[in-house]
Amino acid sequence: MKQVTYTDKEGKRYEVLIPDDAPDSDAAHGVIVGPSSLANLKLPKSVEVLLHNQLHSRGILTASDAKRNRQELVNALMATLKVDAERIISIMEGESGNS
Repeated sequence: MKQVTYTDKEGKRYEVLIPDDAPDSDAAHGVIVGPSSLANLKLPKSVEVLLHNQLHSRGILTASDAKRNRQELVNALMATLKVDAERIISIMEGESGNS
């Protein structure tokens, strides 16, 4: 079996296993290695996809990966939720000008 990256229709990237002789285009039919579904978190879909892909890009595919590197898990969360500080300041300045 070989491990390849597959992107689903929602844009989530997965690592999957497919037979060694299968073309990478068969990845949609492979066995998912990870990351696991985050649907139970009930996040907005866009946030779920971003977090899922952050986990994938950091190699956090399983619970063991997450336990082994909790700081990288925190970094994935922070990267998912990061908002440009300048945008926040700009919005706040705009609100204070409207008061």
